[in-house]
Amino acid sequence: MIYVNENINVMKSLKNKKNLIKRINVLSEILLIFAMYWLATFLRYVLPYGKAFSILDSVQFVILALVFTTSMVLVTYLSGAYFTFHIEGIFTEFAKVAASTFVGIAADCVIIYIFRLEQFSRVLLFYFAVLSFVSIFIKRIVVDKLIKYYDKKYEVKSNVLMIGSGRTALLFYRTVLEKRYKNLSLFGYIADNENKKIPSYKGNKDIIRKLLDGNDIEIIIIADESISREEIKDIVIIATHHNIRVEIIPEFSDFMPSKNAVISMEGNYLLELTALDTCEIMGVNISVTNMEKTVNKIKDNLKEWSGKYICVSNVHTTVTASEDNNYKTIQNKAVIALPDGGPLSKFSREQGYEGASRVTGPDLMQRILKESAENGWKHYFYGSTQETLDKLKSVINKRYEGTIICGMMSPPFRPLTVAEDEQIIKEINEAGPDFIWVGLGAPKQEIWMAAHENRVKGLMIGVGAAFDYESGNIKRAPKWMQKRNLEWLYRLMQDPKRLFTRYISTNTKYLIWKCKNGWK
Repeated sequence: MIYVNENINVMKSLKNKKNLIKRINVLSEILLIFAMYWLATFLRYVLPYGKAFSILDSVQFVILALVFTTSMVLVTYLSGAYFTFHIEGIFTEFAKVAASTFVGIAADCVIIYIFRLEQFSRVLLFYFAVLSFVSIFIKRIVVDKLIKYYDKKYEVKSNVLMIGSGRTALLFYRTVLEKRYKNLSLFGYIADNENKKIPSYKGNKDIIRKLLDGNDIEIIIIADESISREEIKDIVIIATHHNIRVEIIPEFSDFMPSKNAVISMEGNYLLELTALDTCEIMGVNISVTNMEKTVNKIKDNLKEWSGKYICVSNVHTTVTASEDNNYKTIQNKAVIALPDGGPLSKFSREQGYEGASRVTGPDLMQRILKESAENGWKHYFYGSTQETLDKLKSVINKRYEGTIICGMMSPPFRPLTVAEDEQIIKEINEAGPDFIWVGLGAPKQEIWMAAHENRVKGLMIGVGAAFDYESGNIKRAPKWMQKRNLEWLYRLMQDPKRLFTRYISTNTKYLIWKCKNGWK
């Protein structure tokens, strides 16, 4: 036991060092980009291109270097590149760095235009952008290689606690843990009976809480033919409290429907089991979930949640809620506050909730509509303009055949009278919807749903611009941008006048908060 504890302490020490390297990674990139400004200045001075240039000319425009650096770092942060050492691929990383460089150039151009800085050297800006792009791209590739070498040299592994000692547990140990997956280390196993062929027997299932409290365990794998439904539920609840992932071989989980296999090891498909937990972000309880869990949760509770509401949260709504206690209360009273924004789900994963994934309003609405015909669900759409609703109805009838639209309403673009509001409630309830899709935009839609909680019959879901996306009024970002948390950049390019100020304000506030809290 002393030897095991020493190994655990070594692994904890190594992981603490890696967390420190993450912080250094962010700082080094800031310094590297800013250093490129001065290198660009030197090149502008010595190369014979452009008008006469003095080193002192660059000093008065150093604010542009700060704007460029801040913009590029912000985009990189929102894409999640700072919080992993490994790149997804050369092309993907190339696209990420190109996108952040573009935003940096755009931000500088805006400053130049607003403040009429005609005397600023465009050649200098070109040098600065190219050097920043090249240096950051190379730096990330080099860091990726170094971290892979680091992990291999020190054999940084994830500790696994296995439950079970029978045929399946033995097969899993021999084919997966012992032979193939060297990044996983068997901490031990618990079972009613010891199996001499599997090392590190810890005892029976009654000691699981004690083991999790005192040891660095990252994954629990259930491979027990005799385990009961209640025992699995207890394990999931305990593990969720400790932010530990639970996976089960599906042969024994037929009572856990619709859970996705998250990994395949030597023919053994593992399913991740988690309770629907929340992660507090700026005072808002963001649900730790993914699309499958969300849809299953809605199916299981649709009748109970009639009259309740679901919020679809992003950085903008979360920052707004942090500054407005009433709006924060509305967000936290929702039956689910979905992480629509990539940074929110990524923050949850950084806190140990590895199953957290982005669930957007448009994606959720599409998924529910696809399953509506077979379930007989009825839908009511509230918000947007009548023209958009007409387009939306036509699209739904063609795209989701058999879907029942029991009503649509475009409310006046002004405060409603008491009589008007009562009439709207009456019309909705007489239509008898299962789902009430609310597309008023944040924070208006959340305020409306909270005000009508338990007054309307049906589950309210605020989906923002989903009506415009589905009807074709607004083109959605390509899938590759959605997957890399760059959808906000695509929206910014579509509507820069409205969104530029919002993104600069709320995203900067979130970034500051994240820097203070994100590494805890």
